[in-house]
Amino acid sequence: MDHVLLFTPLFAFLVFLAVAYLIYRMGGAMGPKPKHQSHHKLSTYACGEEVEGGKVQQSFTLFHIAFIFTVFHIAAMIIATIPEGDNALYGLLFIIGLLIATAALVTTGGERHA
Repeated sequence: MDHVLLFTPLFAFLVFLAVAYLIYRMGGAMGPKPKHQSHHKLSTYACGEEVEGGKVQQSFTLFHIAFIFTVFHIAAMIIATIPEGDNALYGLLFIIGLLIATAALVTTGGERHA
């Protein structure tokens, strides 16, 4: 077996992902199980007062702007450090994927889903 495979980032990520999933499942198995769901647990409560009207619609405009800024920041870093030769194709494919993702976010970002 090739021992270099054990030191690749993908293998390490998969190992840590498996460990995290096992910890998650063990916590769910050891945690207390609710006997019944009451309507008080599902009702809206804020600062000791009952909130009229249920859930409040959140605006994620700032999140979209910050995400687009981050995407372009990473794309600029990749363009600045893009290697020469055959590996340049991977950088360009990554940048094209970022542009497609940004276009999808911009075109659907302003809509509010009920």
